[in-house]
Amino acid sequence: MKNCPRGIRAIGFDLGETLLTYRDTPLSWVSLYRSALKSVAQSCSCSPVDAQFLAAEAVLVQHNTRLNPRTEEIPAEEIFRRILDAWQLSPEVLAVAIEAFFCFFQQRLVAYDETFLTLTSLREQGFKIGVLTDVPYGMPRAFVQRDLIDGGIAPLIDQLLTSVDTGFRKPEPHGFNALTKSLGVSPAEILYIGNEPKDVIGANAADIFSVLIDRENRDPAHGQRATIHSLSDIIPALIP
Repeated sequence: MKNCPRGIRAIGFDLGETLLTYRDTPLSWVSLYRSALKSVAQSCSCSPVDAQFLAAEAVLVQHNTRLNPRTEEIPAEEIFRRILDAWQLSPEVLAVAIEAFFCFFQQRLVAYDETFLTLTSLREQGFKIGVLTDVPYGMPRAFVQRDLIDGGIAPLIDQLLTSVDTGFRKPEPHGFNALTKSLGVSPAEILYIGNEPKDVIGANAADIFSVLIDRENRDPAHGQRATIHSLSDIIPALIP
């Protein structure tokens, strides 16, 4: 990685497709809606008819930020209340429905091979580590924390902020500013690593050094200050 600024004290990371991934899961979950909703139905002990499944899928599509981007976050509770209404279910099963939906995807969780060693090396050198992540369908914070634990990296993270925590999704700079403040550093003392244009645009808007991780060697240009192809590429740039 070239052009790394001096005086960096903290590293911010995106989470999905940067530190962790859901194996064999497309970025847009549309093709898996029906399977995930069947898991929800089973957990809620109900048997929706096809029209009710279609109604639930329509709610998910409306809140699919890959298809319908938004800047303000909407919590999962609001989304799944609409699904339960379509299925004529009591709000009493809301927590059960949310648990079943997100657990369907979390069972596919894996960390990238270099994630643990990279974070460990950074922590050993005294860098603060933060995660700022947009969550799918307003996923509650507890599920993100579960991903960190299951991915084996929870002890290596100093601060976690989700789009539900901040109320805004990337590329709004609000979350980036909040991450900087939570880590106790200035924008000049942190760099942020992510895999999407919104990661770069948001970091730039917050005056943070933006780093794009390009694992597939596509060489996209989103205005990033630097590009890496593996998380481990940042080690020689930061640690002499």
